Amino acid sequence: MTSTITTETTSTETGASVEPNVTAALPAEQIAEGAGVEQQQAEHDAASATSTEDDGTEQAAESAHELKWLDPETLRVHPRNVRDDLGDLTGLAASIASQGVLEALTVVPHVDAEGTPGYQLVAGHRRAAAAVLARAVAVACIVRHDLAATEEDRAGQAGHVGAMLAENLHRRGLSAVEEARGVQAMIDLGVSVTRVAKSTGLGRKRVAKAAGVARLDEATAAAVTAADLTLDQAAAVALYADDEATTATLIEAAEKGPGHFNHALTRAKQSREAAEKAAQLTADLVAAGRTVLTPAQGMEATRISQLAHDGEPLTAENHTACPGSAAYVTQGWQGVVEVCTDPAKNGHASRYGGGQLTAGTGELSETEKAAATEARRATIAGNRNMHAANETRREWVRTMLGRRTAPKGALRFAVETMTTDPRSLSRWLSGQSNSAQDGASADLGIEAPGLFHTVKGKPTLTSGEQVPDARLAVQLLAHVAGGIETGMHKGSWRNPTAADARWLRFLAASGYTLAEVEESIIAAVEARTSGQAEDADTSEDGEDADENPADA
Repeated sequence: MTSTITTETTSTETGASVEPNVTAALPAEQIAEGAGVEQQQAEHDAASATSTEDDGTEQAAESAHELKWLDPETLRVHPRNVRDDLGDLTGLAASIASQGVLEALTVVPHVDAEGTPGYQLVAGHRRAAAAVLARAVAVACIVRHDLAATEEDRAGQAGHVGAMLAENLHRRGLSAVEEARGVQAMIDLGVSVTRVAKSTGLGRKRVAKAAGVARLDEATAAAVTAADLTLDQAAAVALYADDEATTATLIEAAEKGPGHFNHALTRAKQSREAAEKAAQLTADLVAAGRTVLTPAQGMEATRISQLAHDGEPLTAENHTACPGSAAYVTQGWQGVVEVCTDPAKNGHASRYGGGQLTAGTGELSETEKAAATEARRATIAGNRNMHAANETRREWVRTMLGRRTAPKGALRFAVETMTTDPRSLSRWLSGQSNSAQDGASADLGIEAPGLFHTVKGKPTLTSGEQVPDARLAVQLLAHVAGGIETGMHKGSWRNPTAADARWLRFLAASGYTLAEVEESIIAAVEARTSGQAEDADTSEDGEDADENPADA
């Protein structure tokens, strides 16, 4: 059965008989402009009196485009309409009742299953439905004879979808999921990505993203639409379509704002990378015939780094033949951890002499073990969150440093930092490269001055050479950013400094969205400076904790 436009109010109060298939002239101004319903009907009646009704003339047959005044109730809904929801039509209906339909609808000739000729909508489903609500008896329609196609004509149907996308993408309209499904419909109908991009005005990259979003399951797609995600955000969610918890976290973060979404996306990316690395390490151990323990089992064993045999420190190589030789995999910096499941039985002793051998958490009570495990989990979570925040923050700072002018307050912040935190700047300006500085330089897209490998005379982002005066504040801020970021690492949340807090407050004032772990740094410093008690671990970087799936 062919669907036609229906709304809650479909009856008309006029008793006039409306001829839906009257051909009129095609001046562009008539197509682009309209009038009120009464004026439209008068024009329609005039056109009826002066035009022929023979659609089979050579002139009509040769014309690819034709203007007709059609009853909106007779227009058939396109089964491939890319728009899932017409939305609230109240305002549009009121506008049509007052001003008429100001832009002609696009339709194609159509014969339904019963053989009844008529017209099918290609563009203008919302306007047609609103016109029915407004009780309009006729609306201007452009009949596209060149787009006429049967349901079996895949190329023709793809042309219809392309026309829908081209119209709706360049006005306020389609959700990310609707756009994606339209693009995928064209691809499914045999249209190449290049041709889809050309016919819709989209770039190839955007078409590729849309194709990924189209593969979301119904529940996730509905959540993406409800949260009003952009296509870029929806495409990122689609990368984790096999992970329900992660997709839910990403959508929830997107509802809070783009900054929160970026933080959640970085955490998801790093978590997946760590899991994939751990899975590969585990597979390699199994392939090598090693005994592989779960992280929980591994924590109960004794690390060979604590052991010696006949006075020689144990290593992965000389411990291989031991019956207790085993390993477990973490998702942290340690990767593979070598252990012995029974050091006493296998004749091992403490590497450092004397004392009792410890296995994992040692001879602790169950309560103490639970407390130690919980503390370890908190440390691991904090380290991971800080690591993710560092990456997201540096991406944001890099973009900020690429602007033509510095953000408000940048010059004051830079000068104050030079006087209140000279240590950060001295590290940056020392000319002595280190891994932390190299990492910050690469992430921020800047170069520390004075390094032996710097090409003299070659302008860099922070050289100040050939830089307009308006950019000098940005250059100075880049040096300050490099110095501060060099000193920030995944353990910074455990021993936050006043300089870290000042930097984060400045970024937040400049538009950056703080991650929760960054907010905790500011809160900890404020609590400390206000004299409140602070319960914080003062270890350097927190890398003494085992980062493994069981403790995550």
